[in-house]
Amino acid sequence: MISRGPLERDAFAGVVGHAQALELLRSQLRTGRLAHAYLFVGESGLGKATVARALASALLPEAPLTRHPDYWEDDRLKLLHINEIRLIPEKPPEFHEQSLQQFVNLKPAVGAYRIVLVTKVGRLRDESQGVLLKTLEEPHPHRVIVLTTPSLNPFVVLPTVVSRCQRVFFHPVPAPEIEKLLLSHGVDPKRAKLLAELAGGRPGWAMRRAGDESVIELHHAWTRRLQEIFGAPADVPLHVAAQLDAEQMGWRRSEGDEEDPALFAMASWQIELRRRMLASRGREQGRWARLLELSYDTLGYLEQNVSPRVALETFLLEVRREGAPRDLVAR
Repeated sequence: MISRGPLERDAFAGVVGHAQALELLRSQLRTGRLAHAYLFVGESGLGKATVARALASALLPEAPLTRHPDYWEDDRLKLLHINEIRLIPEKPPEFHEQSLQQFVNLKPAVGAYRIVLVTKVGRLRDESQGVLLKTLEEPHPHRVIVLTTPSLNPFVVLPTVVSRCQRVFFHPVPAPEIEKLLLSHGVDPKRAKLLAELAGGRPGWAMRRAGDESVIELHHAWTRRLQEIFGAPADVPLHVAAQLDAEQMGWRRSEGDEEDPALFAMASWQIELRRRMLASRGREQGRWARLLELSYDTLGYLEQNVSPRVALETFLLEVRREGAPRDLVAR
């Protein structure tokens, strides 16, 4: 059982959203009936790693996680080498003093548990996930492994790994809750509102960008590009779609974190379309509402790996037609 110390306060105080996931974890903390392995599922920036660290801190109250001998974490962007996972590697681990299996096999040093956090488990190739699977299949008492993933796609995380973990799902957080979080950290109200809208439900993203002026400048740049498309010749939206498609391809090759340029541009455009919809009436409002609805359809196509170029071209050509000058909202 867990010592009473961690339970005297809310382990997840300050975490925004995710009420269902947090209630599950609170209940398990209260009873001490923890899973030996968790798979936190949800897109980047939702707070999965934040919640995982809060859980670890509740179980290891003796010292901060950064210097706790019973805590092992890997949250790098790079691929995680098999030597970081297996028990008797041919070479020593590249980053950690011990491999994951070596760490788990040792008894807790000062705490009641040994805790492992591996973010973005898709960084492990199938061979490495197969080694990790052996640890998940033979759980040690008082060990908790937390993995995070943006997807349950078998090309990201092996189904056998998924089956050995308790899945906890994280969903986008409403913009007002993110705005409130930013305000509580002293962010200017106007900026907090805009960042909350751009965040796409990701409080972690909003907090990391709270002091980044380039994000606001980029938002304004994409908003201007959208305005240039209204009623323009057909080559204008096609050029914008080609530019954005090229930027997204470059982002994918660079193994970027969560800042997909196409998704960011779409978020900026949705803010502008929503503003125009709310400022208009009648048929004019209906046109902006249809474009806003089409933007969400386009996001769905992008997430389903439908050709980004075709999806963006289709959307922007419709923006060109529906947003012709006669339909513009007077400022």
